[in-house]
Amino acid sequence: MKIHFLSRSLHDGGHVSRNNSAGHLQACASVAEIAELAIPSHCVEKLDGPRSKLRSLRRIPGVGRTLIDRIKEETRSGGPHVLIHTILSGWDLRIAGRLAPVWDRFDHRVANVIENLDPARSARHLSRYDLAACFCDDLREEIERQVGVPTLHWPAHTDVLRHASVGDRRPVDLLEVGRRDRNRYERIDSFCRASSDRPFILDFSTRPNTIYPAPAAVEFERLMNVYARSRATFCETPATATRFNGRGPLTARWVHAWTSGCTVLGTKPDGRGVDDLTDWPESTLELPKDPDDQIPFILDVLADERGMRRRRHRNAAEALRRHDTRHRITSLLDRLGLDRPDRLRAKLAAIECKAESIEAAADGGTSS
Repeated sequence: MKIHFLSRSLHDGGHVSRNNSAGHLQACASVAEIAELAIPSHCVEKLDGPRSKLRSLRRIPGVGRTLIDRIKEETRSGGPHVLIHTILSGWDLRIAGRLAPVWDRFDHRVANVIENLDPARSARHLSRYDLAACFCDDLREEIERQVGVPTLHWPAHTDVLRHASVGDRRPVDLLEVGRRDRNRYERIDSFCRASSDRPFILDFSTRPNTIYPAPAAVEFERLMNVYARSRATFCETPATATRFNGRGPLTARWVHAWTSGCTVLGTKPDGRGVDDLTDWPESTLELPKDPDDQIPFILDVLADERGMRRRRHRNAAEALRRHDTRHRITSLLDRLGLDRPDRLRAKLAAIECKAESIEAAADGGTSS
């Protein structure tokens, strides 16, 4: 079996969201032969005005021809050949539309929707796939109903086996990454900065200098490294963000935090299917509704070393068993009626072994 991983390039200065794809690719490469099919980011990103969109439309045919030549080469071997196309917007679908001459060279074609799309506007393009996978179960239902393509719920996931961490050397007390409740952040940040005796809060970016972007794999390593050095992190429901249209799926920040043994502080998403993904004790510690109660609550959480240790081990073990990318690949292959490769079976066994080891370390009083 060969997986053809079609996505925005992981090697140019594209949007930082591509670092999630780097983690997915790493996990896929551990269980199957991989062909990485890169879409130049400038063709599908920052298309805010008519001029930039026109430039992209002019570039797309050339990108399509390059991809066609690559696909012909990569599909010469025996199959099955499985295309997994990572989709963030309709522009990604436009690129795939140029691949008609080689579309039938794939035995299975999967649209992996990892961002909010309008199913009605994307229906013509999405209908060309045999199967879709979607990060949000509410959106999954809309795609299946409006487009007519069978759609799997593929919640947020990452290479947990590679990055699971329960070490207790964590110099960062509180970690903030990306989207946040600005009022809450400014209030807690101001409190922490007022004295060096107070918790250390880090507002982290994988790309501190946009002039010097690193490959997505490096940015992803930076992200997971800082999570592994943090005691607690903030995660809040995405439902209030405009682009989510009121939907509240589980997003990658939870999976990254659990993988790294962080305590999660914030508000758990309430989207369809989320409860089943987060139903172990203390998966998210809900912040008090009253802003005046939040800082005392956080200080109590940080002061409880036994609680921090308990959550560190439980979160990492649950992430291994629930949210490793290999579990998503397994559900996909099962849905397509394909055999699980021996390498995948071995990795699934390794995941369970590591989860058991982490649980045993929690009981035995050692961290690794």
